[in-house]
Amino acid sequence: MAELTTTERLQPSLLDRLTDAAPSQREESREQRVISATRLRECVIRDLSWLLNAVNLETSRPLEAHPQVRSSVLNYGIPDLAGVAVTGIDAAALQQRIRQAIVAFEPRLIPETLRVSVHADAARMDRRSLLFTIESEMWAQPLPLNLYLKTALDLETGRLDVVEGHG
Repeated sequence: MAELTTTERLQPSLLDRLTDAAPSQREESREQRVISATRLRECVIRDLSWLLNAVNLETSRPLEAHPQVRSSVLNYGIPDLAGVAVTGIDAAALQQRIRQAIVAFEPRLIPETLRVSVHADAARMDRRSLLFTIESEMWAQPLPLNLYLKTALDLETGRLDVVEGHG
C-alpha cells in the first residue's frame, strides 16, 4: 500500500479513537491511528445513521425555556416520526430540522455545502415511507470529499436507512 503523506492522513473521530477494538494490545499500529478517505466516508455515514435514528429530547418536552439545551447533546437526534402519516409531515420543516441536527452534531460535513431535500412527491413514495437526500462536502485532506446520501424513513417504525447514493 502506498504511504500516506502528512496532508492525506485523517484521524478517526474521538469515539472511534476511544473504542478499543483490541484491548489485549498495549500499543496501536499506525494504521489504527489514521484512516483513509474511504474509511472516513464509512464512519460519517454510520454516524449520520445514528444521528438520524435518534429521537431528540424536544420530541418529549418543550425546550423554549432552555435554548442552550436545544443545541446541546441532550437534544441529539431528530423529531420522532414513527406513526406519522406522510400527509401530516411538513416537508420544509422536516428538511430544516434534519439540516439543523446535522450541522449541530456532524462537524465533518461543511455546513455551507450541506443540502437536505425531502421528497414529498406522493407518486415517488408509498404512504408508509418518506425519502430524502443529503448532499454535502466532507472535510478531508488534501481536498474535501463529496457526499451524496439517499435515505428512506419507514414511518411505521421510525427507522431511517442511510445509504450512499450517486447524484
